[in-house]
Amino acid sequence: MKWYLFFMAFFLCLLSTGCGDKGSANDHSRSPEMPAADTASINSIIQDAIRLVQKDPDSAIFYLNKTLQQSRSINYAYGAGRATYFLGLTYFYKYQYDTALHLHQKAFDIFEEMHHKKGMAQALYSMSFDHSLKQNIEQSRECMEKARGLLEETADYAGVYDCIEGLIFLHKQLHHKTEVDSLMRELVTVAERTADKKRMANSYYTMGNHYFDQAYLKLAIDAFYKAYRIAEESGDPAELANVIGSIGLTHLYLGEYQTAIDYYLMQEAILQELKDNYQLSNTYTGLGEAYNALESYHLGLEYHLKALQIREEINYEIAISNSFHNIGLTYFLMEDSIDLALQYINRSLEIDRRINNYIGLAKNYMVSGKIHARLNDHPTAIRLLEQALALARRYNIPDVVIETAGSLSDLYAAKNDYEKAFTSMLIKNEVSDSIVSGENFKRITQLEMQNAFDRKQNEIELGHQQERFMYEAELKKNRIIRNFSLFTGSLIIVFGIFLLFSYRKSRKAEKEKEALLKEIHHRVKNNLMVISSLLNLQSGSIEDEKTRSAVRESQNRVKSMAVIHQLLYESELYNRIDFPKYLEKLMESLQSTYTRPGRNIRYVIQAENITLDIDTAIPLGLITNELATNAYKYAFADSSDGEIALNLSKVTDNKYLLRISDNGKGLPEGFDVDNSTTLGLKLVKILARQLKAKLDFHLNNGTAFNILFSDNT
Repeated sequence: MKWYLFFMAFFLCLLSTGCGDKGSANDHSRSPEMPAADTASINSIIQDAIRLVQKDPDSAIFYLNKTLQQSRSINYAYGAGRATYFLGLTYFYKYQYDTALHLHQKAFDIFEEMHHKKGMAQALYSMSFDHSLKQNIEQSRECMEKARGLLEETADYAGVYDCIEGLIFLHKQLHHKTEVDSLMRELVTVAERTADKKRMANSYYTMGNHYFDQAYLKLAIDAFYKAYRIAEESGDPAELANVIGSIGLTHLYLGEYQTAIDYYLMQEAILQELKDNYQLSNTYTGLGEAYNALESYHLGLEYHLKALQIREEINYEIAISNSFHNIGLTYFLMEDSIDLALQYINRSLEIDRRINNYIGLAKNYMVSGKIHARLNDHPTAIRLLEQALALARRYNIPDVVIETAGSLSDLYAAKNDYEKAFTSMLIKNEVSDSIVSGENFKRITQLEMQNAFDRKQNEIELGHQQERFMYEAELKKNRIIRNFSLFTGSLIIVFGIFLLFSYRKSRKAEKEKEALLKEIHHRVKNNLMVISSLLNLQSGSIEDEKTRSAVRESQNRVKSMAVIHQLLYESELYNRIDFPKYLEKLMESLQSTYTRPGRNIRYVIQAENITLDIDTAIPLGLITNELATNAYKYAFADSSDGEIALNLSKVTDNKYLLRISDNGKGLPEGFDVDNSTTLGLKLVKILARQLKAKLDFHLNNGTAFNILFSDNT
């Protein structure tokens, strides 16, 4: 996955720059009598086609073939090279890697004949990806090395950085540890030469992941800290999100699931701000896996479905397949949704077969085999598990080997085929022992490095103490020999510094307080939404309609409070609510809950620009929720069309009026609000007393409630 993202980053960069310097390329490749307008037209069409490469590859192919013919007809070599290159890229996105490789080789030949080194490097870089996805790792490495050499000749250090990053991935696949260690150091050096803060932060981030993979945790922490510091300096929230996500993933694999959830939620907040939907889908996947591990399968399913929705919007097939797999696995773990589990696993398998995603195929065959075993279809289960085991052993997926071999051993034993059961168990134990011995070796190395790190930290701290003692002694000596006037002047300066420091400290404390309050509101909102989700899940298993309705109303009450805390988290003011905005969000939620096919119940909000204290906003929000809910449920029982109106206005300096009305059938004749026994209206009266508000209602072509209240400022 990361390898693919590297490509995306490089590709997006190329979209904006083309194959190096367009001007120089045009000058060397255009015939003397050829009008400049011809080449400009070709380049314009290519640029338009580039935008279609992922969204509409067939149209992109049509336009690129057209520009290729035009370029050849006027001997425009640079245009032919670019068109051929992007044709290869289009076929790459269509998962036709042989065709992509052939076209990228042709593009390289064209650029080589022109002596256009950046174009050659670009073609080689893409050929490396083509070979990699065809599992030709050695050829992929050779292409990447050549691309790097050409970019070094042109002093394109940003391109060199991307090549080194790719080579690190390839050497990891080839298990070349020494080369990976060396390339990691080069990555940091080249990043510094680019003077690009983003690449500098990413180089330390990559190094941190490398150390983590080897269980060198202290070194990983040091690298992550450097990445974090540089990202802070550059104000790059994307890098911060990456580091936080890595910490979350670490805790996930360590089995510290709740801690992982906490970090993923921090990352979610940053990514939502960035609108980085792809990375957000990965965060949701991590949250889904963490909740599944805690056996909170409904929450796990909720996050996996969120990830799927994003991935389908960006149409990234391998990620969509991964989400289908995760959803299918979650349904399998829920035990009562076996049919849904099989449907999603089969959808994932369909994609994996089409794009030759062997790792995905192995995992899906394994889960599908387990599903058929639960359905007592043992022949199909064994066939699928054997397919999973073969792929997992071929492509070195140890966790799938262990789990699949264990399941096969149980199935063969149930059939009294003890020879095959024993063979499967041997395979499982062999891989398990290998992992355990490797982990033990990593753990010993980790402890040795931690001890060395701690000793070094102690030495540094001792040196700092000695320096402090010497400095304090020198200060004491200087104070003795100072004359009175100098001492007085120094005292004034120190006092001024103290005042400045105190002011800055108080400002910092205030900012930290605001940040803490925002975080508290965010967590309260998350907890309330979890409660709302649990109530929603509970209502699904309740058969009695009255009970289900009561649970749903409780869910809406919780949501109404959650919206307030969400707005406080998003607001610059940590204790006041933009109440018109709150009313809009609340009514949107109620509309989605109570809308039914064939019913056209609208809502209208007319509100002045009013902010309210949280102690006023929460009870007032609950009152609004109750009265609007009653309107949706009862006011239009005999009608399919209607309107609910909310009006908020300022009466005096600290007096406000909220009016909630509908044009429905009205309250029954003789209805007495004060003596009503319904929970909703009881709650409205209690909350009105809490607000010290005046509550009354009127019947006139419907029902209208007026709440006259003061703000708690």
